[in-house]
Amino acid sequence: MCDVTTDNATSRLESESESGTYWDSLCNEEDSLRHLSEVSLLHVALSTDYCKENRYNDYIGIDDDKYDNDGKDQCCPNTDNLESCTSQMENKENEEVTDETLLPQKLQGKKWIVKKILGEGSFFRVSQAYADGILLAIRKRHFRDYNDVFTTKCRDEIEKEYWACRGHVTGVLSKIGHHDNIATFFGLRRVGLGWEMFVEYAGGGDLFDEITKYVKRRRRIPEEVVTSRFRDLTRAVAYLHRCKIAHLDIKIENCLLTKWGSLKLADFDSALIFTKDMRITSFRIGTKAYAPPQRFCPPIKPECADIWSCGIVLHALLSCRLPWSGAYRLVLS
Repeated sequence: MCDVTTDNATSRLESESESGTYWDSLCNEEDSLRHLSEVSLLHVALSTDYCKENRYNDYIGIDDDKYDNDGKDQCCPNTDNLESCTSQMENKENEEVTDETLLPQKLQGKKWIVKKILGEGSFFRVSQAYADGILLAIRKRHFRDYNDVFTTKCRDEIEKEYWACRGHVTGVLSKIGHHDNIATFFGLRRVGLGWEMFVEYAGGGDLFDEITKYVKRRRRIPEEVVTSRFRDLTRAVAYLHRCKIAHLDIKIENCLLTKWGSLKLADFDSALIFTKDMRITSFRIGTKAYAPPQRFCPPIKPECADIWSCGIVLHALLSCRLPWSGAYRLVLS
């Protein structure tokens, strides 16, 4: 995951806020920034180098510190060119379903029709897919430059990543179960060199989109909406913690909304099963802007990191912005 925050951008935001021009500049630039970076509301009017689809650039087991500079994939280089993935290779990949053992039987053997692309990043493409009356979201590991994929080194890295993902599915995701405020994970299948993760589809966007709409209209989110959203989030987190599972990447981009207005927590790439008095190192925390102060003095209790992140989400709901872009030791000193 990438962190596109800069000190200059933060200074600019603070200056605009102090002069009372923050809301005006926000609205003037919002149209040109319809697709925003995962750092979210703090840099709504500042980030110009990244698009919103980059919020799906989740890479299991990789520290976001490694993506501070440019967010590039360090396994498969040359992913900047969006046109490098040919349709011929993509169609071939779609036909090569090699393993569906981690999919429920009712989802196996189906030809999924992609209705629309929900988001795309350097590593994953999220699509709305349909088959035999079933509508869900498919999160696909894709490769934009197949010239690199065919190298032995990169294939080895892909295999390691796949088996790490498979282990994460069987070790963590399969133990989450069902909850009204959690996007249900259905399973995983191998497709060619990549793989696809099947997840419940929520048709109402996410908290990022919802907050941005209020920002554009220069309105605060109504108290009843804030209460509803935060209640749903805390219910989801409380359920996870009862199951001894920590999410570790709670943020507004991972809070999906249904068409009926309920919130569903999603994206469990960083999740782990914790035990009593368990501590983790800081690299397991998903996004800097939502990370607790213990980032600089690990180890960290995973469940406490989740609670801190929930507080940052609440701040975003109440003020339509994040309190900071992310804690940095240099700033603190």
